[in-house]
This record gives sequence, structure tokens and C-alpha cells, in this order.
Amino acid sequence: RWFRDNNFDLRQLIALISKSNAYQLSSSYPDTWSPANVPYYARKFARRLDAEEIHDAVVKATGVVPRYTLDYAGAAHPLPPVNWAMQLPDTREPRSNGQVVQFLNAFGRGDRDQNLRNSSGSPLQALSMMNQNFVMTRIHADDDGSNVQRLLRVTSEPAVIIEELYLATLSRYPSSREIIVASDAMSQLGIRRGAESLQWALLNKLEFLFSY
Repeated sequence: RWFRDNNFDLRQLIALISKSNAYQLSSSYPDTWSPANVPYYARKFARRLDAEEIHDAVVKATGVVPRYTLDYAGAAHPLPPVNWAMQLPDTREPRSNGQVVQFLNAFGRGDRDQNLRNSSGSPLQALSMMNQNFVMTRIHADDDGSNVQRLLRVTSEPAVIIEELYLATLSRYPSSREIIVASDAMSQLGIRRGAESLQWALLNKLEFLFSY
């Protein structure tokens, strides 16, 4: 009724939801957790990102934006190219990039017909994040457009690079302990290799794959 009275305004609906107590709950719970608290919305439950969301999160975090063609053979009006997995019209796409198809399928995106989406984990998912070209071609200083490349062009200060990579990848500032570990890595590996290694490590942190 509220939605109807407000002329089905999606902007107002989103504002109403985001201002609610339930939406603003933290995933951290200070007391001993009990399943009996679930009906009372006592905390926010972490959710693993869907396959397309993980793809787009990697793209956003690293700064290297892909371009996928969607030209169907014989189609009178081919679909325009897209840059984000959330724009893909079908779970068989992008047909123009088999490695990205494998990456998305590894995270259980299903096929809309016989296989449902699956948010469970698997060794293949871990291997995809650690080794797959979709990830590995976005973390280096010589990968055109990468955040590592951009940062190294403007600064060689480890503290700045560490903070910027944490903000771009995990949307938070690093803790004092994380700064020490990352700084030590840069001292041992050098600024360039240290920055590349940090970008890779942040993409492979468990919290990168979850919405908290």
C-alpha cells in the first residue's frame, strides 16, 4: 500500500529499505549467537556473491574493464557489446570469451533451465581466483588500465599504495597489522612486485567474495 501511495517510486522504496534498522544491521554480533535469534533479525547474514557479481567485483577492484561482443549468427539486430557480467543476457554468455564462461560457471551461475544457482564453495573456485587468466591479467603493472599500473604511475609510497588497494578491493582501510604485513612484503619484493602481490592477495581474501 505504501508503494502504491508513492506512485511505485523505486527511488523512494530503496531509500526506505536502506534506512530501516534491519538493513543497517552489522554482520558482527557481540553476544553468543543462537539460532533462536534468526527470526528477530539480530544480525546481517553474510552472503556469497553470485557469479556475475564476483566477475564485476574483480573488474571494479582491478580497473581493467572487458568488452564482450554478443553478436548472434544471423541475428537481424545484434546486441551491443557489454562490459559487465550483470549485463549478459544469457547464462551461456559471453560466447566470445570461453575463459570467462569457465570462470562464471565455476561459481555456480546455473543455466536457468536444469541447473539452479549454487552458492556453495569448491576447490575450482579457489583455483579460479588464484590462477585463472581473467584474474591474472588484471593484477600487474603492465596490464593496461589496472589499478596497480595507475597507482605506480603516481606514487612509490608503500603506505599510499596499500591503502588505495585495500579501498579499491575490499572497500575498507587496512588494519595496523595488515599495513605491517603488506609493508614487509613490499620491502622484500620491491614496490612493483609487492603491489602486484598485494592486489592478488586481496582478491583472494575470503571477504572479497562475500557481502557483509
